[in-house]
Amino acid sequence: MSQLAINQLILIIVAGVAAARVGRSLRIPEVLPLLLTGYLMGGDVLGLLKPAELGISLDSLALFAVPIILFYDGMKTDVRALRSIWLTVFSINTVAVVVTVGGLAFFSHLFLGLSWLSSLLLGAILASTDPAAIIPVLRKLNINKRLSTVLEAETALNDASAITIFLIVLGLATGGSISISEGVFRFIYIAAASTIVGAVIGFAFAELFRQFRIESNLVLASLVILLVSYSVSETLGISSVITVVVTALIFRQFLQGPGVDSINRLRTLSLWDDLNFLAISVIFLVLGAEVQLAKLSPYLFVGSLIAVSFMLIVRPLTIFVSMVFDRSFSFREKALIAWLGGPRGSVSAALASIILARSASGVFPAAEAEAIFNITIVVIILTVLITSLTATRAVRGLMGVSEDSIGESYRRLATELKTMMIAWRHLREEWKAGLVSNRMYEEINKELERGMAVIEAKLDAIITQAPQVEERARAQKVREVLITQLNALENAYENKEIVEQDYSQLVEKFSIQLDRLAEIEALEKTSKKRARR
Repeated sequence: MSQLAINQLILIIVAGVAAARVGRSLRIPEVLPLLLTGYLMGGDVLGLLKPAELGISLDSLALFAVPIILFYDGMKTDVRALRSIWLTVFSINTVAVVVTVGGLAFFSHLFLGLSWLSSLLLGAILASTDPAAIIPVLRKLNINKRLSTVLEAETALNDASAITIFLIVLGLATGGSISISEGVFRFIYIAAASTIVGAVIGFAFAELFRQFRIESNLVLASLVILLVSYSVSETLGISSVITVVVTALIFRQFLQGPGVDSINRLRTLSLWDDLNFLAISVIFLVLGAEVQLAKLSPYLFVGSLIAVSFMLIVRPLTIFVSMVFDRSFSFREKALIAWLGGPRGSVSAALASIILARSASGVFPAAEAEAIFNITIVVIILTVLITSLTATRAVRGLMGVSEDSIGESYRRLATELKTMMIAWRHLREEWKAGLVSNRMYEEINKELERGMAVIEAKLDAIITQAPQVEERARAQKVREVLITQLNALENAYENKEIVEQDYSQLVEKFSIQLDRLAEIEALEKTSKKRARR
């Protein structure tokens, strides 16, 4: 590697860290300061960042960065949290993606006059929900676990469907020939085959690690898993993105297992945090450096129109269609999922760069590639910006909760107390087993009890000041218990432990209790609004 290339890499890393810090201090997703920093350092302004000196094209950059981002997304997704809502998650990552591609293609063809193939390409590019834009927003919002799980699962899993559709359409747009029925069959075949291969690789490596006790060397092992998963899928001609995500999901379960201690788990996740950050930084900084205002400005109006159409029409339509049979989520919750899941980001940017690179090599019309690239940039900026600025108000308006409230303080303290009690029980068990000396046990136990007493006093103060906080926490816990009962009942019915008539009666009983709970919560919100007036 030349000295110029090394200098460019150092510049990208330093600029990425600086831009990320700015984003965190301003409490906005990192993609915006990364894009702006890339543009300021690019040829349009300072001319410091020169991607050509790295010796790689935008096309190869995307192929390098996307698998890392997808593997990280898979590793961050807890399959156990999806068990009660797996059908909804599956629908959002299949039906919703197809509806998004079709809806955006319609608006692109209508407003831009692009060919249908180019419109479908743009739809597939913008069908990918961005975790780098959404996760920072979710972290500062007070929403329940089921809502955040749906959104986090969407950001991790829908990339695979979007990229698979993109690659199929790209093959058609660059000279391939295939009918609609053949295209549908090919998509189903690729998705199924890739899922099976990813599962086989994931379980094979998990078993290999157990047999050879590699639980303490998982940093390098995880890199090997990614390389093998990607290489095997490319060799077989299936979707590497689906294979990589499925393999990562299974590896995540092994990583969370009892055989892996917390230090090695955190070390492995920390590595992938850094790799994911580097991949996203490279994509957005280089992408920003490639942006030229003179070429971008003609597409500002059309890109804004598509962004607004997507957020107000296409995105809500996709969510309500894909969740139409799921009555466990209210209308307001579905609306919130639709709004918070709007930002486009790293994968969309990477796919747009592939189109631009293909046009440079003469296999795709340059004018349409330029339109797709610049519109993608506009849509990314607007969707991230709009969601970031309105997320808190959306949660407050739709769910009746706000950021950093007294309720949030109560939950934070309750969680801290819970962790201390778990640690206290663990310490006591080790002391009883003779693994901790009496003196050490007394010292640590005294410190833990002192800390728990302080937290309990703070919780009592909050409850005295706002008794409704504990009532809301109790209502939420009752909801969780009822949902757990419903899941257990469904498992019992599937295992033939209960007849259909008794199953239906119990489902109706639990559903009535959930509906009643929802009515009480709605009345509380109405009374609070009247009191504020």
